[in-house]
Parts: sequence; C-alpha cells; structure tokens
Amino acid sequence: MTTKIKARRTRLLPGERRAQLTHCAVAALAEHGVARATHSHVAERAGVSVSAVHSYFRTRDDLVSAALGEVEAYLLEIVSDSLGGSRPVYDALVLLATRFAQDAREKPDVIKVWLDWSTGVRADVWPRYLAVLDRLHEMAQKVFARGKREGLLADGLNLRAAARLYIGGGHTVALMQFAGVSRRELDAFIDQLVRCDLGIGMDVKVHG
Repeated sequence: MTTKIKARRTRLLPGERRAQLTHCAVAALAEHGVARATHSHVAERAGVSVSAVHSYFRTRDDLVSAALGEVEAYLLEIVSDSLGGSRPVYDALVLLATRFAQDAREKPDVIKVWLDWSTGVRADVWPRYLAVLDRLHEMAQKVFARGKREGLLADGLNLRAAARLYIGGGHTVALMQFAGVSRRELDAFIDQLVRCDLGIGMDVKVHG
C-alpha cells in the first residue's frame, strides 16, 4: 500500500506572506481578469486557506488594489529606468519599447494585468489607471522635450501628443508579443514607431 504524504506548508513571516500573496494575486488577475479574480483564486495558487488570504486582504478591493500596486510600481520603474539618464533620445525610446516586448515573454502576468487594467473604462479601478497613465506620459514627455532642446525634433511638435502616441505604441508592442509576431517584425514596428514620433525619416541613420 502506498502512503500518501501531505506536503507541509511553508511558514513565512507576515511580510513574506503578504509579498507571496500579492504575487499570487497578480497571477490570478492575469488569468481571471481584474474584474473577476477572487480570494479563492489567490488561495489556490498560494497553497493556503481562503481565510488566510482574507487575513491579509480583507476585501476583494483590497486584493485587487495590492495587485495593481505591483503593476503600477513595475510600469513606473521600467519607464523611469529606460527613459531616464543620458541615453540618446532614439535609443531610450527604443529601449523601453523593446523591454515591453521582452517582459511580455518573461513577466507575462504583470503585462497581462496592465493590458486588462487599461480596458476597464467602467470599472472602479479606471481613475487609478488614468493617474498612472498620466505619470507615464509625463516621463515620456520629458524625453521628447530633451529631443527638442537637442534639435532633434521640430519646434512645433506637441510633446503631450507625442508622449501619448509613444506609450500607446508600447501597449501595442506587448500585444504583438502575445500575438506571436516575429522578432524581426517587432523590431521593425518599434523602429518605425519611434521614428514617426520623432519625425525622423527612414533614410536617416540614428543608430549602429
């Protein structure tokens, strides 16, 4: 007769458990959607009881808020890290778009939640998304402003509009990665996205 041994649950410190449950919440939102993920989905992923999840996140709103906080932190960090510093404007913009594609492969849960969150126009979480988006636009706008100062962009370029187009393009890059387009097609899209936003012709060499 085979004896079935029940796996022991790992005892974590409160901070570690919260971090684990938040990570599982992001994965649950990625699988079930921002509007449908529940404590039960998180408990199943974490291997704990539903009541244990409730002890850290009392309501579903608390749970969703924590998961979206992780996605928000990711977006602000990747945009700040890619667009900040002294990289040439073209290189910085290409870097961020490329990282969105890369993370759609390597961090699919975070990217999926970002994409789903961006479509929740009627949801309670929509104002928070707009606030995050506004911060992303502001960071991108600073890069375009630098491009103007360096004489790369036309004086009449609307910086806010350029930032909106660019961040929207990054959104599209992630969707393209999930659609399974080739790396060559992604690179071509990213290059054209940045060139169009900067007003740089295809005949102008900007890198390499």
